[in-house]
Amino acid sequence: MSGLGHRNHRELLVSDLDGTLLRPDATLSAFTVSVINEYIASGGLFTYATARSYTSAARVTAPLRLRLPVMTYGGVVVVDPLTGQARQAQFLPAALVEAVFRLTDCSRRVQPIVYVIREGRDRACWLADRITPGVANFLRARPGDPRLLPLSNRNDIGAASVFYVSLIGDRQPLRELFEQLSDTAGGCHFVLAEDIYSPGQWWLEVTSGTKATAVAALTAEVAAERVTCFGDQLNDLPMFAVADAALAVANAAPEVRAAATQVIGANTDDGVARWIAETLTTAAPLKSGSRPAVR
Repeated sequence: MSGLGHRNHRELLVSDLDGTLLRPDATLSAFTVSVINEYIASGGLFTYATARSYTSAARVTAPLRLRLPVMTYGGVVVVDPLTGQARQAQFLPAALVEAVFRLTDCSRRVQPIVYVIREGRDRACWLADRITPGVANFLRARPGDPRLLPLSNRNDIGAASVFYVSLIGDRQPLRELFEQLSDTAGGCHFVLAEDIYSPGQWWLEVTSGTKATAVAALTAEVAAERVTCFGDQLNDLPMFAVADAALAVANAAPEVRAAATQVIGANTDDGVARWIAETLTTAAPLKSGSRPAVR
């Protein structure tokens, strides 16, 4: 493919990763890599906003030649992809973190995984002697992850140093916990969603910011005149609200498709990359063909 251009060098494209830019096996196709890298090389503004950590996101997006800051942990931590250094983090109110600890202290079904900044890097912490099935699944999926920091006591970290909380388990206890925490929310944001890779497993994520906050800041930083966002899940709705164009992939949640200005191809068919190539291209129409995985 050649001749990829764009309507406006000041148009910022922001894509979610899981369920949107990534395929169901959490990989990028060679087609997607080619389209996005050519778009960036031609001067286009492209980045991602994900609930993943930078460690995890960088691994699955390694083939992309990203230049702009990327938005991780649901927009709470912005990272420079050229250096891997976090540029900023929005911390949760200590009172909310303490409420999470208090409400889960006696639970055998739900224990929080709390994320802190320690010595300049993000760390994922949990009580080593209180392993629930959700925490066990989390750890099993991340062997050797340098962020992992087991705790013998919650006092080992300060509640004021927490920027993100994840709780993993069945939907009902997480829903009850959300309702209990709502009184101490203090402007914080909650997302309760089913894991797209593990049906039946639910995540309650608590943050002090959203993807919208990070997208708005980056829009101003790069002086973008137009913003187009791509997404599939409820945590993408805030950035849809601040975008000029909100594009949902065909496999998106019903609420996300309803909020979109346009529904594009599914992540199984490289929907984001095809939209970029077909909408922002000066080349001949694309031909379909095999697209091997890039792992």
